[in-house]
Amino acid sequence: MKNSRRVASLAILLSVGGLGACASRQTAPEPPVAPSAAARASVVQSTEGGFSVALPGPVSEERRSQLTDVGEVTLHTFIAERKESSTAYYVSYTDFPASAVSQAKPGDVVSRASMGALEALGATGVSSRPLTLEGFPGWEVEGISGPRRLKGRFYLVGPRLYQQLLLHPEGQPPADAEAFFESFRLDPQVAAMLSGAQRS
Repeated sequence: MKNSRRVASLAILLSVGGLGACASRQTAPEPPVAPSAAARASVVQSTEGGFSVALPGPVSEERRSQLTDVGEVTLHTFIAERKESSTAYYVSYTDFPASAVSQAKPGDVVSRASMGALEALGATGVSSRPLTLEGFPGWEVEGISGPRRLKGRFYLVGPRLYQQLLLHPEGQPPADAEAFFESFRLDPQVAAMLSGAQRS
């Protein structure tokens, strides 16, 4: 599957999501940036998406149709921004035809999706590793795009691709970066339904 095309719409969204004017590259690492009291994270739960995650408020939701090599799909994206620190959090999911996903190895799908996201953002990869989420295949990638640092995690649950992305100025990670990634949880009923859809 040509997964770089499938994450292109999210990458475009990231590139125009108000982060073009990030702080200049730092010459030395800075300590994590603590969130303000008004921007502390709260748990966002998507019944339709079948997941929950901790995001700083306010959170906006967008839906975009995207034409891919397997037909038209819808990209559902949840976005939280801290404009004062040029930091943005993204969580998205996209459902693909089960028949198309079943033709590829799940590990290859998430790996290629992560590489496609880096490519679409013009980022240079600095680390990459496989991981799992509740038994489902995933991939983590980190990269640098100009003055920005990107970290993303990609999971394939049946025919659904989940993406978690964090963008911040290089050398200035937010204090809740790890908590954001580790807070992502699947709804067991939705995960079972998606797994069944792929097998049928």
